[in-house]
Amino acid sequence: MLGPMFVCICNALRQDTLEALAEEGMSFDEIQNITGCAGNCGSCREHAESLVASVRTRHLTARHIPVLSVA
Repeated sequence: MLGPMFVCICNALRQDTLEALAEEGMSFDEIQNITGCAGNCGSCREHAESLVASVRTRHLTARHIPVLSVA
């Protein structure tokens, strides 16, 4: 079985790491400040930004879905 995909090779950042930080509510800029993602060659920037935006949207949407109770 393959492990998590590397998103930023320059900083050895895997997809699961970026997803976890995004699920905590961090923006791409915050993640970049902490991890250095896309700070060297920049070839991962588009994918990393898209990944973080997708996770944050999914996470925020899931938090705001009302729970209906059946009486």
